[in-house]
Amino acid sequence: MADRDAEGRRGAGARGGRLAERRLRPWRQDYLVHRYLWPDIGHAVATARARIGAERPAVLDLGCGNRPYADLFAGCDYLAVDRTTEDSRPDVVTDATRLALAGERFDLVLCSQVIEHVPDPPALVRESFRVLRPGGFLVLTGPFWWPLHEEPHDYHRFTRHGFQHLLRSAGFADAQVMPDGGDWAQFFLAVALRLPGPVLAPVRLVTNLLGAGLDRAAPSFRYPANYTALARRPR
Repeated sequence: MADRDAEGRRGAGARGGRLAERRLRPWRQDYLVHRYLWPDIGHAVATARARIGAERPAVLDLGCGNRPYADLFAGCDYLAVDRTTEDSRPDVVTDATRLALAGERFDLVLCSQVIEHVPDPPALVRESFRVLRPGGFLVLTGPFWWPLHEEPHDYHRFTRHGFQHLLRSAGFADAQVMPDGGDWAQFFLAVALRLPGPVLAPVRLVTNLLGAGLDRAAPSFRYPANYTALARRPR
């Protein structure tokens, strides 16, 4: 669970571990996903915190991994959970589809790049709804296009409409689903993922910058690599 580094142990055939920090490096294979995903998560979290209005909101980091987003929750009561302690730093070990947590406990749930690894995505979304207080928010991210990773526990890819359906079916309202980058970013991301190793870093730098530039010059969002969703539990 949690954000998997695009150059992770099983992701894209490169080396490394689960994401531990957010630092953009334009020569990396994962640049064109994180360039968009990280700001979109930051924007969704900031929007949710502003609308919650609590002085010290309670936050659940669901599938926390190595807590790469913990800095977004300064001043919050922060609880990190994961299904394992392997390459992860949870406060509580529990299953995302059967959380060993009380209902209506949190103001905000963050679940980033976890849902594709869960055999039953609707159960994860229902559990997120259950542990949120009325008026609380879920920030949920997941891939539309991405290579197989963390095999064999890689089960799903999601369209914008798929995310909206999952959220509505669980009872969420006001669901906003944002593409994390556009078609050109996804195209050149696919190229970069076929160019492993330090020798090809200059080539990746060129392809990554070209993808970002074309995304700005000719925006289209039919084939994004990823989506970020923000949804509210009704009061």
